[in-house]
Amino acid sequence: MTTPGKRQPHPPVGGPDLHLPVGTPRPHPPVGTPDPHPPVHGAPTGRVADGGERGERLSTAPGPGVPFRSHGPRVRFRPRTGLALLAGVGIVALYLAGAAVSGRASILHRRPLLDGLAPPTPYRWVTPPPDLAAGNKPPASTRFTLELTAQGSQLGAFSTGDGQINLVLSQGAVPASSGQEGVEVTVDPVDPATLGPVPSGLVAAGNAYRVKASYQPSGDAVEALGGQSSVGLVYPLLSTAVSDPGGHQVLSSADGQAWETLQSTDTPGTHQVSARLTRTGYVLVGVAPSAAGSQSGSRNRILLLGSAIAVVIVAAAVLLRLRERTRATPPGRGRPR
Repeated sequence: MTTPGKRQPHPPVGGPDLHLPVGTPRPHPPVGTPDPHPPVHGAPTGRVADGGERGERLSTAPGPGVPFRSHGPRVRFRPRTGLALLAGVGIVALYLAGAAVSGRASILHRRPLLDGLAPPTPYRWVTPPPDLAAGNKPPASTRFTLELTAQGSQLGAFSTGDGQINLVLSQGAVPASSGQEGVEVTVDPVDPATLGPVPSGLVAAGNAYRVKASYQPSGDAVEALGGQSSVGLVYPLLSTAVSDPGGHQVLSSADGQAWETLQSTDTPGTHQVSARLTRTGYVLVGVAPSAAGSQSGSRNRILLLGSAIAVVIVAAAVLLRLRERTRATPPGRGRPR
């Protein structure tokens, strides 16, 4: 029984309704009516959601043993380490085969793919090939003087203005001489066609250079160079196919007639080869041309076969990837109730 004019308290959440007899089910609010007591965002409600596909009761409140189900499509996660590895192997194999073919199978290509960040500076010839004569510039010379002390010449590193030859004379490369104050060194480009033939099995690559040294002020010639003196030569790309793009060697000659092959370090990426220098005279770059005939044809066939295998590997990786995507697509499901 209520007292007139006195406000009645709201029933507690989950408790019996004071306005209904005990045991009478509470009617559901009409569809679209907002909940008078909405839960705080992010807090568990403790209410039971709709039944799942198999009739189980699904709670939105966190707790052990309560499953959570989503009405969205299932996404299957499969490890793709093997697929990625297969694709990587195929791409690497394709690159290596393409690099080998581009460097050896055609006379128009001499460098592997991606060899260097930019094309080399145009080479300056003493006597250029006919197809390069129009844009050719004359190569540079250089002249410098080293101080001479009681321990010999001082350390010096020099190059021509075009950078096609670099010369390093170590400390004491030229011994001291009575009454001499310095050593003058000159470097001049020379057409190799005016010199003696290079060793058998090699062709000249670029200009020859004559290195001369003399005491000052007497002008007496210096022939031997001591210490760890070295020379570096830049070589051009030849129209003649070479057997090994990294097989350039420095040739040395005292008189420009008889050549000696020096132990060299070739750097194809910068088109430069260097070697230790023990005497003045002439220096030149030599390289072996490619061998024509059945061996070259057999090698090209092997390279082409390797390229075909690499393409097959990459294609297989792509097909497997498409197949994985197809499997990951869920079948059609009914809309959630």
